[in-house]
Amino acid sequence: MKIRIALATATAVMAFSGSAYAVVVTGTAAANANIVAPASVTSIRTLDFGTIARPSTASNTITVPSSAAATVTPTITGGGNAFIPTAGLGRAATFRLLGMPSQTIAVTANTLTFVSSTGNLSSIVALAPVASAGTLTQLPAAGTADFFVGGAFDISPTTAIQAYTGTVTLSIDFN
Repeated sequence: MKIRIALATATAVMAFSGSAYAVVVTGTAAANANIVAPASVTSIRTLDFGTIARPSTASNTITVPSSAAATVTPTITGGGNAFIPTAGLGRAATFRLLGMPSQTIAVTANTLTFVSSTGNLSSIVALAPVASAGTLTQLPAAGTADFFVGGAFDISPTTAIQAYTGTVTLSIDFN
């Protein structure tokens, strides 16, 4: 009889322990997805310095400000005698950014280059952009903003007389 009880107990323990391993346990975790509209940056207006008369003495810095103004007269600084023959021919480049409303952004880089400028134009630099709406770190509620980028360069009496063309670039990181 003791053997039957022992076998019955062993069978019950094995059956119980076998069923403990067969229990299915589940857990859940949150799942998230953030779908955004594709962002785009489009050039709307070119950066234009207009016509500049080269200095005959010393050097000058020619600057077009980063502004929304339709036209500006570039400023001339420095010890040279460069001048602007026709006022109001300059303007900042305009870039239109389309993205998610109120999206966080960061303007990370902007560059200005001119073809054939080596030895002619120096200290070429794109100026910090200015936003038409919102800030440089967040798009407005409409999800669109214009950014204006000006620039500057130095000329001297040895600057080659020619038409200079180039590019201004604006890079924006979406956070």
